[in-house]
Amino acid sequence: MTGVGIFGFGRIGRNLFRLLHGRSDIRVAAISDLAEPAALAYLLQFDTLLGRFPEPVSLEGGRLRAGALSIPLLAGKDATAIPPWRDLGVHTVFESTSRGRTRAEAEAHLAAGAKRVILLAPPLETPDVTVVLGVNDAAIDPAQRIVSNASSTVQCLTPALAILDAAFGIRRAIFTTIHSYTSAHRLADVPVEDKRRGRAAAENIIPQASRSPAMVLELLPALRGKLTGYAMNVPVSNGSVVDLVCWHEKPATKAAIDEAFRAAAASDRWRRVLAYEDAPIVSSDVARSPYSATYDSLATMTLGDRVSKTLSWFDSGYGYAQRGIDLVERYAALEAR
Repeated sequence: MTGVGIFGFGRIGRNLFRLLHGRSDIRVAAISDLAEPAALAYLLQFDTLLGRFPEPVSLEGGRLRAGALSIPLLAGKDATAIPPWRDLGVHTVFESTSRGRTRAEAEAHLAAGAKRVILLAPPLETPDVTVVLGVNDAAIDPAQRIVSNASSTVQCLTPALAILDAAFGIRRAIFTTIHSYTSAHRLADVPVEDKRRGRAAAENIIPQASRSPAMVLELLPALRGKLTGYAMNVPVSNGSVVDLVCWHEKPATKAAIDEAFRAAAASDRWRRVLAYEDAPIVSSDVARSPYSATYDSLATMTLGDRVSKTLSWFDSGYGYAQRGIDLVERYAALEAR
């Protein structure tokens, strides 16, 4: 059994907790967050997007009780910069504060006794490896200690690019991530450094620069100089989509593109991360989807025989957290060998 620590009990941290609840191979050994314990317990029990927690939630001393589980909770005034992970039985730390981290900040978890850190936000400095399952699984090595789970957009976009490039080649590509708003946004206009992000998220479509192209190009270096993209946050609480336009080297019809994604979704390589959808879905239909990307076959368009436009849907919290858990599984399997 692998003991994990959740460092940051916000949207991603609570998704992790729910996905791990009831599992016997991975257990939550400790939780750390700067918020007060009562507030954290309340938000685990009552969640606008995920619904009510299926078992009773309570606090007992310095522990969080969820059903039959009692878990150390270092929170509020009891929280420290880095918990003593070794003493808490933590093997892997999920860095889920939604903040980009330097190597020194990640290494602090290792110094506290953790064997590995999985970064659940784009890092500020190069990690040991960035992993997108289905794209670079072969790069996973037990010696890696600081592992980036990329971003939810990269987890969705990269498989689509890899599939299209393998089938039709890509001369150039441009994408727009149409993203639900997050805790980084505001409900009312406020003065912040990023002026657009300071505008009311429930009332506006907010353009944002995207960090995704640089991460994608690390994973798919053949596309260097061929890819760019942007993001827009929209007044939706959950459910996001990547709108991808590609100029191809080979002829690409709608039927051929659909078949490429249908075959990929059924393959061992992509089965856990890619879903193929032929129903007329909307953003709420991918809420709590465990997939990184749901290909929308009804939305695919072509212009001539060398330009394609595809949509891939994702839940930026639930699916992204699932990929982090998949990484724990992969490393545990390699270490067991």
